[in-house]
Amino acid sequence: MIAVLQNLGTEFFIDLTECTTFAEIQAELYKKMESIADPAYVSGLNIVIGKEKISRAELRKIEGIVLDHGFLLNSLTANGPPEQSGSPENDTLYPEQLSQYQETALICRNLRSGQKFYTEGNVVILGDINPGAEVVAGGNILVMGVLRGMVHAGAFGDETVIVAAYRLNPTQLRIANHITRPPEGEEIIVEGPELARIKAGKVIIEKLKI
Repeated sequence: MIAVLQNLGTEFFIDLTECTTFAEIQAELYKKMESIADPAYVSGLNIVIGKEKISRAELRKIEGIVLDHGFLLNSLTANGPPEQSGSPENDTLYPEQLSQYQETALICRNLRSGQKFYTEGNVVILGDINPGAEVVAGGNILVMGVLRGMVHAGAFGDETVIVAAYRLNPTQLRIANHITRPPEGEEIIVEGPELARIKAGKVIIEKLKI
């Protein structure tokens, strides 16, 4: 069994197609995560697996492994077409179709350092995202508080999503495969609600008109 780890600049490509079971995929992915020296300089991971289909539960487990090691998942490619099992939790998904799942999660609390939240759809947070906290969503991210942690909207490649917050001051903000960070050593003063979106291939910040 061979698992390939390839450095693509600030992105890494992990080939797990030789893994025949999901248990093998998890084990090899753990090994590859441990072999990356400094996750701070990696903008994301691109993972290819050999399974013909993947369930929502398995997708969440892979995303959790990636987030627990300080990375973000750029893409997850599975060989073969999707099939439906009839159970929402075990529905098999094809990565290019994941952004179609647009349920909205509601979080009524602050997210503290070390806490991670993942959803395939949109998320509304009635609280703050503190430094060291992470939120990853397949859809939009709306924060009715201060955003000071790391967020990734459009995690499956949707560039039409937005990130909005009452105070937008993230340590890292990402939409689809576009990433932005505040300049080091520069204090950013936020005077009102703002939103981030993709325009002309770049992440731009605009005032949010309420």
